[in-house]
Amino acid sequence: MTTRLDPPERSVLDRALGILSVFDGSQRTLTLSEISRRSGLPVATVHRITGKLLEWGALERTDEGKYGIGLWLWKTGALAPRCSSLARAAHPYLVRLHQQTGAAGVLAIRDGVQGLCLDAVFHHPQSPAASSPGRRLPLHATAAGLVLLAHADQAVQDQVCAGPLERYTPSTITEAVALRRCLTLVGRQGFAVVEGTHTVASSGVAAPVRDERGSVVGAVAAVGWARDLQPLKAVPAVLAAAEALTRQLQASGQQVVRAGA
Repeated sequence: MTTRLDPPERSVLDRALGILSVFDGSQRTLTLSEISRRSGLPVATVHRITGKLLEWGALERTDEGKYGIGLWLWKTGALAPRCSSLARAAHPYLVRLHQQTGAAGVLAIRDGVQGLCLDAVFHHPQSPAASSPGRRLPLHATAAGLVLLAHADQAVQDQVCAGPLERYTPSTITEAVALRRCLTLVGRQGFAVVEGTHTVASSGVAAPVRDERGSVVGAVAAVGWARDLQPLKAVPAVLAAAEALTRQLQASGQQVVRAGA
């Protein structure tokens, strides 16, 4: 007699991707039990799949026995055209921006309804951008995020404004009407300025980067501690960096893959 087995609710691929997705800038290494709790998978399943991910190099073990993202996965991700080509082109401008402002020079793109830091240039290990690159950025609470959202399709704006809009600090925009007003202002003036909206003690300025078609493909930002960075004084340097990178992309005819919806 043959016993019929119901198909699993989640495929092996779904489970593997679910395990990889639990790592982020604040949790770079995790134990098996932590991965299990974050992914919603049984410890035995996590143990089996992480074993395979270790073999592939997608995960690595630390000296303490925890798991972290492996170099193979990092190298594979670096092949993404939207990441590698834009980051290479932007890096010299981020270095100059850091030198001019003393703040971290940051390059971000939109990935769905989140921002993603591709590169960051800073010297102080306690910089607000110290967990970058690879850090996810809330679109409604960061300067780069507001620039990216202001130039996103209407459907993306509607999805983000529909919320919930997480409150990171007392200054975070959490009302849809206020966010839409802010996006209109950012689009009109050509840059975004935030003070204490993501972390209480940090400030940021960002401006859009455009490709040869005039489409916004990223944002350049200066991010620093509020005590050190005066956002309005940093606006000219940020605009100059974004415009210089835009001119380079347009002069080279370099095509940058646009952000997904």
